[in-house]
Amino acid sequence: MKKLSREVKFLLSLFAFRDVSDLFLGTFFVSFIMQLSTNEIVSVAQYRLFEYTATCAGFFLFANWCKRYNKVAVFSLNLIPKIALLLAIILLGDTAVEYVIPLGMLYGIGSALYCLPTNTMIGEKVDSKSMSVFFGAKNAIKHATKLIAPVVLGYFIDLGSYNQVAYFLLGMSVIELAMTLNLTSSRHRSDSPVDFVGFFRCMLRFRVVRHVFIMESLRAFSMGLLGTVITMYTVYMFQTDLNLGIFTTLFALCSILSSWVTGRYFDRRTWPMLLVVCMFLMIGGLAIFIWKTTPVTFLIYSFVYSTALIAIEQIINVKMFDLSQSKCISANHKVEYFVFRDCALYIGRWVGFTGLMYVGVFGGYAWLRWYLIAIAVAMLFAGLNAYQLCVSKRRNK
Repeated sequence: MKKLSREVKFLLSLFAFRDVSDLFLGTFFVSFIMQLSTNEIVSVAQYRLFEYTATCAGFFLFANWCKRYNKVAVFSLNLIPKIALLLAIILLGDTAVEYVIPLGMLYGIGSALYCLPTNTMIGEKVDSKSMSVFFGAKNAIKHATKLIAPVVLGYFIDLGSYNQVAYFLLGMSVIELAMTLNLTSSRHRSDSPVDFVGFFRCMLRFRVVRHVFIMESLRAFSMGLLGTVITMYTVYMFQTDLNLGIFTTLFALCSILSSWVTGRYFDRRTWPMLLVVCMFLMIGGLAIFIWKTTPVTFLIYSFVYSTALIAIEQIINVKMFDLSQSKCISANHKVEYFVFRDCALYIGRWVGFTGLMYVGVFGGYAWLRWYLIAIAVAMLFAGLNAYQLCVSKRRNK
């Protein structure tokens, strides 16, 4: 099994810093919106919907920078909107819930500046033989941050306020900015501007490329929406940010184990079998929760979510980056590939959170559990797409 390079390990440490701030701006800020909003489902949907809209728009706006200039410099710029968002939370206080749309857009712009150069750097710095190990380590680190950070964040939020935690994250952002100075610039730069028309022709030429984009749209609708729904149900059923932190930490242990086992003991030959098992577990756990929505069935489903779903997502991520290194995607079209891939994610998320807003307006939590059926169906088809990619011949190699 191939080891990761020193620079890739350093990149993983930067991801850990980002994971902590995402816990606050994603999970705990969703809890903050729910506690102060008159219709929490609608407000959370608006926050997420405009976040993803800004992220998708940002991918198109910043694509040329990533293709023609230093990706590390573009990566460093993601800290500017993040710092602005933290300052807005500090200055607005409890009234921040009235500005979920602009705050969501600010978060989305920062995500675009973070995700687009990150995706291209991963494609350049991690070879295909190490990709499975890399994502196993990346996911394990991501969930390791949830062992302590959620409980600490939840404890201090319950004792003090979101503002105090935002001050702490501002300090972390400065450290993160200093760390980016140690990253080396990318190997590949292009003298030509982005060519979306050329890449679209690539999609028409290679069926596997279209297959991946369908898979990503379904994944964004199902798996992308589930994280927010679980956060909402955790707050709804267990009330406090401290409880939210405790349960987030508890299931992070399960996710770490799942990520490590998937990356260490499963390879491309055994992925189809693993996908089938995980899909059955996910559908079964979700069916139990829909049938009888109680704290116990929710905890059972959360356990399945934190193990089976993590394995499925890990496999899908590796397949998506495998394609970026194949003959289907030329070195001059890698940025376009990740922009179009994010468009696929945006389509799925837009449909999902628009539906969530509809549920919030007309049905509330009584309808929310039935909306999970649509999520389960999309999840099943996303898993089937991944299965087909795993068992098919590697025509793209």
